[in-house]
This record gives sequence, C-alpha cells and structure tokens, in this order.
Amino acid sequence: MDSFSKFTQSVSTGWSPFADKMSKGFTQYRQMANESLGSGAEVTELPTDYVALEKRYEAVRQTTIVLVKLAKAYTAPPTQFDMQALQTQFSSLTSRIGGKQAEDVAAPAAAAAAAKGPTTTQHEIAQTALDMSEKVGLEEPLGAALFKFGSIEEKVGAGKLAQDAAVQAKFVSPMSYTIESGIALAQNARKQVQAARLSLDAAKSAFKNAKPVRADAARRDVETAEDHFLTIIEEAMRLMKAIVESPEPLRCLSEFVAAQLAFHKEAAALLGDLAPEIEEIHVTQEALYRHDNK
Repeated sequence: MDSFSKFTQSVSTGWSPFADKMSKGFTQYRQMANESLGSGAEVTELPTDYVALEKRYEAVRQTTIVLVKLAKAYTAPPTQFDMQALQTQFSSLTSRIGGKQAEDVAAPAAAAAAAKGPTTTQHEIAQTALDMSEKVGLEEPLGAALFKFGSIEEKVGAGKLAQDAAVQAKFVSPMSYTIESGIALAQNARKQVQAARLSLDAAKSAFKNAKPVRADAARRDVETAEDHFLTIIEEAMRLMKAIVESPEPLRCLSEFVAAQLAFHKEAAALLGDLAPEIEEIHVTQEALYRHDNK
C-alpha cells in the first residue's frame, strides 16, 4: 500500500508541470475565444511605446527576410539552357551554313554544360560563343569576333562568381544568422507578450466574477499576472530594440554594394577593351562587303 502511495505521489509530482501548462494554455485559449466571439471580455491594451516599437521592428524584420531572399536568388546559378532546344537551333544553323552535323557542336556543348560546376549566365554565353567560333572558323571575321567575345565573357563570369561568393559570405550569411537568432528571439518574445496578455485578462475576468470567498486569491492572481505581463513586455522591447537599432544590416548592405561595384568595375574594364576590337572587325568587314558588292 505504501508502495502504491509513493508511486501515485511520484506520478502526481511529474505530471504537475505538464498539467499546469495545459491549464494555462486552456485558460488563454478560452480568453481568446471569448474575445473573438465578442462576448464583452476585457482586453488589456498594450503600452503605446511597445506598439510603436513593434511596428518599427516588424518593418525591419520583413525587410531583412525579403532582402535575404532576393540576395539568394541574385547569387544562384542560372537555369541551365534547354540543351535539346539548343541542339535544334544548331541543327537549323548548320543546315544553312553546311559542314558537319549539328551534333558535332551541340554534343560537346551539352557535355560541357553538364560537367561544369558553379556557373553563371556569362559562362553559358562564353561557352556557346566559343563553340560557335570553332564552327564558323577562326579565320572568318565572325568566328574571330565570337572567340574574342567568348574569352572575355569567361572572365566576366569568373568575376560574377567572385561577387556571388562575397555576397553570400558578407550579406546572406550574417543576415540569415540575424533572422535565426535575434529576430527569432524577438518573435518568440512577441508571442509570449500575447500569451501573458491573455492570461492577465483571464485573471481579471475571473476576479470580476469571483465569489467573495475567492476574491482575495483572485486579486492576487491578477497582480501576479500583471507583474508577469510587464516583465515580458520589457524583455520583448529589449529584443526588438536590439534588432531595430543594430548597425549590422547597414554593414551587410555596404558589403553587398561593394561586391557589386567591384564586379561591375571589372566587367566594364574587360568589355571596354573588347568593344573597340569587335567594332574594328565590324568596320573592316563592312568595308570589304561594300567593296565587293559595288
């Protein structure tokens, strides 16, 4: 009998925290339901400074999430070309200019695309231009121009990869960490504020409807709930303020801009050297064409 008594006491002790949590959850749920049904339940207003800070915080939170999503898309490898469609285009082209079958060009291009690791749109353009320069012939003006173009696009693609790596390391990673740490803590605190508010209003409602014999105990429940509510609000405001006032987003944004600037400067320099070379080939070819067709 003593053993059974000890067992039941042990179960009761172990169950108590869970039962208490379930009781609080049910109380909050019932209070929420009463408010949703418009039963005239008392609703404690959140402090004005809390509401104002929450609005500022929410704007920063949403901005951070959207910017990280866009930065990930910006640095992601492009969708690979539809090689079957590309092969069809090559086939159509070679049927007009003669020579080997299109597969001689398309197959190596498809294999190269499949074998490549991280790539960029510039790399895709470079590979196609280089493949077609061989098909046209490097001794032809168009073939020579395509070879020069493809070679430069490879270098531009390498610069794009360097930029993407910098954006990932100096923008996406730290901003994602902010979302997973500081913002996650603030979000949890906001939920706790709402839970504490519901518990406080439920306690007020119970005190309002309490019988005289329960009045003192019900009043103490309200006081305890109020103290908890204010403590949770202070903690939530501290966490939200840390997000709103942090210089980290500005530092990360500065790094994003610096990475883009370095890439575009390098690309502009490379293309700036290429442009007059292509133009010279074009002018020469046009002069020869007009001379031969007089």
